[in-house]
Amino acid sequence: MTVHTDDITAPEADTPAPAEVMAELTRERLRRQDLEDELARRTQSLEQANASLVALSRRVDHLVEMRTADLARDRDAAQGENAAKTQFLATMSHEIRTPLNGVLGLASVLADTQLNEVQEQILSVMRDSGRLLLNIVDDILDLSKIEEGKLELERLPTDVVSLMEAVCRQFEPRIAEKGLNFTKLCGGGLSLGGVWVNIDPTRFQQVLSNLLSNAVKFTNHGAIALTSHLRAEKDGMLTLTVTVRDTGIGLKPEQVGRLFQPYMQADASVHRNHGGTGLGLAISRQICQRMGGDLSCTSAAGEGSEFRATFQVTRAAPTPENQETTDQADCAILAQRRWRVLIAEDNRTNRMVLHHMLKSYDLELIWVEDGEEAVEACLNAKPDLVLMDVNMPVMDGVAATAGIRAGEAREGRGPVPILAVSANALVHQVKTYLAQGMSGHVAKPIRKTLLLQAMAKALSEAAARDA
Repeated sequence: MTVHTDDITAPEADTPAPAEVMAELTRERLRRQDLEDELARRTQSLEQANASLVALSRRVDHLVEMRTADLARDRDAAQGENAAKTQFLATMSHEIRTPLNGVLGLASVLADTQLNEVQEQILSVMRDSGRLLLNIVDDILDLSKIEEGKLELERLPTDVVSLMEAVCRQFEPRIAEKGLNFTKLCGGGLSLGGVWVNIDPTRFQQVLSNLLSNAVKFTNHGAIALTSHLRAEKDGMLTLTVTVRDTGIGLKPEQVGRLFQPYMQADASVHRNHGGTGLGLAISRQICQRMGGDLSCTSAAGEGSEFRATFQVTRAAPTPENQETTDQADCAILAQRRWRVLIAEDNRTNRMVLHHMLKSYDLELIWVEDGEEAVEACLNAKPDLVLMDVNMPVMDGVAATAGIRAGEAREGRGPVPILAVSANALVHQVKTYLAQGMSGHVAKPIRKTLLLQAMAKALSEAAARDA
């Protein structure tokens, strides 16, 4: 068939020629290849980065595990060291208190005998030196308890003005001996006296005694002033403030800055000239802070110092004063009849101390030297009271108490009062003794008055129970 040239349709102007189409396709393929190559490179880069992150994560996990293990070991080591320190301090306390019981106990016995003036002076120095050593031991133990967060405080109804007066009376002879003027002023709710608040009386007395002791120690001329007041706060709380001012040697600003750091004193000359361990103020501040207050100092060298202690307290109802606490009252209780007292004590010096402290009373004393003998004697002799040492051979006092209680249960008898008389005087130790069935605790060095009070209380409670 013949086609006329006029019938041939010319290609549209914008239709690419086959060569151009092929070229465009080629360019598209190349762009696609470039994109695929770029995607592959980026994928590879991401995979490498991910692999690096995985490796880094594993390394971090490994390092964390290692560090955690290190911290666990450090924690266990620290706990072990703390446990060892606690055990060491407990042992040290026991080993120092035991010979001190001989020194102070027999000194107390000597004080009840006829002495000439020189002998009385010598005995006074002996007793003061022994008490000073005991205070140092107690300070070290207190600081250890503070560092471990185990310093325990009580909140007991306390006639705070009477307590302050009692503390002041202890220092008045020393103040008079140095020729110092001593003034006491109670204001702001305390002026009328008879104010009862809930506070730890022992720790409050410890703080006040420390402040007065320092004032007397560092003041050679002038005066010491004790002021106190009680201010109402919100929610029924009260702030008890006690201030001790002196005209002593005073302190420089840099000395005040380190005054409340444990084991630190103002400078080396303080220890040379005045002695002390540098623990008292650090412990006192911790006690104040544990009671919701604080202890601060303002001072100037050569002009004296002012220490201000605050305590958060609440009002308390007065406690009836019906507890007999004098030697005469204790004698009356102990003289009701001839009490049979079993004493378990293996240390000859301690036996001597107890013998001399009790020999003036009409008591039937039964002596044994270990816990096993104590159990047998208690079940056979049926004593009215047991004075039980804790650290004894064969069987200790705690195990002996358990044996006595088991025997009483078998025989259907009521529990005989058992007083732990021990140089183990830490709070957790005393709690353990009470939890194991003991009735009370008397710490060594033994104070005769406290021993008699504890014996009288135990016998009275047993008599009331059996009535």
